[in-house]
Amino acid sequence: MINQEDLYQLLYNEQWTEILNLLYKEKQHIKNDVLLSFASKTFEAEFLNKVKNYDNSRIDITNNLSKLYLLHHGNFHQLTDENYKTLILEIVKRKPLEEAYQYAITFPDEDICKKIISDFNFLIIKKEGYKLRQPNKTPQNWIEIYNRLFEVINNQSDTATYFSGPRFIDTIRQYEPFFPDYPQFINQRNFEGKSTSRKIFYYDILLGLREDIRVKVITRILEIVKPFEKEKVIAIENIIDNKIPEVKIEKISSIYNNKPNVFISYSWDNKEHKNWVLNLANKLCSDGINVILDRYYLKPGKNLTHFVEENLSQVDRVIVIFTKNYKLKADKRTGGVGYEYSIMNVELYNNQTSNEKIIPILREGTKEESIPTFMQQFIHIDTRNDENFENSYIDLIREIYNEPEIKKPKIGEKPIF
Repeated sequence: MINQEDLYQLLYNEQWTEILNLLYKEKQHIKNDVLLSFASKTFEAEFLNKVKNYDNSRIDITNNLSKLYLLHHGNFHQLTDENYKTLILEIVKRKPLEEAYQYAITFPDEDICKKIISDFNFLIIKKEGYKLRQPNKTPQNWIEIYNRLFEVINNQSDTATYFSGPRFIDTIRQYEPFFPDYPQFINQRNFEGKSTSRKIFYYDILLGLREDIRVKVITRILEIVKPFEKEKVIAIENIIDNKIPEVKIEKISSIYNNKPNVFISYSWDNKEHKNWVLNLANKLCSDGINVILDRYYLKPGKNLTHFVEENLSQVDRVIVIFTKNYKLKADKRTGGVGYEYSIMNVELYNNQTSNEKIIPILREGTKEESIPTFMQQFIHIDTRNDENFENSYIDLIREIYNEPEIKKPKIGEKPIF
């Protein structure tokens, strides 16, 4: 019967195949013996540490890695999560491409796995090609739709709206994940002797997609560029056959005629921050203020872009709650925060000296860390200290109601001398 000394002797001599055979044959014995279990874990760590230094051409090492993989999945020897990942990456390095791909998809975000997946997809495309479909239904006014769309996304001087080849294809891959990446697609076009002019191959791609995918891609592109080219995008939307219906939101000003309407812009940093914002909104509502907060109105299936655009344009005040994450999203123009900030920036640029709409609130970090550069010029309300929250809240509510604590006295008459 095996004992831990036998296992350590094999380990010392790097007799990996013999150890793996024992892990298979002596599964129950090892499981019931604490010292043997510890020795098997020592083997696991030592083998995966040393294997990194073995030449990738060694067939015996590749075979042993495959055996360890089978032992893990057969519940003969359970690897730790970290060691399992190391095992997969080592196998990926050593296996032929088509076999390596089957392992690489386990950890697709690792650099070596990304390369294997990309190389495998290119191999398939080279063998078979990615076949764009022949459309069985060309959308009404398709050529006009496409020409208008390309005009919007072809301004290379505008990084917000310009869609380079890689950016365009990355958008396609959001809805068609096995579509070739940009280098693969260009190689395929060259191989087929087809044009690599962006206007031509964008057209070919969109028309060759399944109809529902094409609609999703065009809709997504329009959502991205709409904040910057609103009129042009609306013109395109008006001629699209299957125009996405807008979410109808009642005009808040008609519902709450005598109440201040306030929109809260914030980032979903974490559960604690979301709850803090929700509690602030609830408290403002209890003090007679109609608060427009996404968590009050938005449900699955609702149109976030329309919600933001419709409400930001009609509220009396906008409360912006600044955190480090808010600044990051605002600067990169990502998500709902990026869209809200883009709209607010237009308002601020037009009224730099008389900002009467936006109320900045600093919730976390320093001004430089959490407030986008352009907005740092405006006086903010500091809510970072929860113990002083009530005083900050009074400052906020006075600002909303335009009831300052200190009022300039009425100018009297000139004294009689």
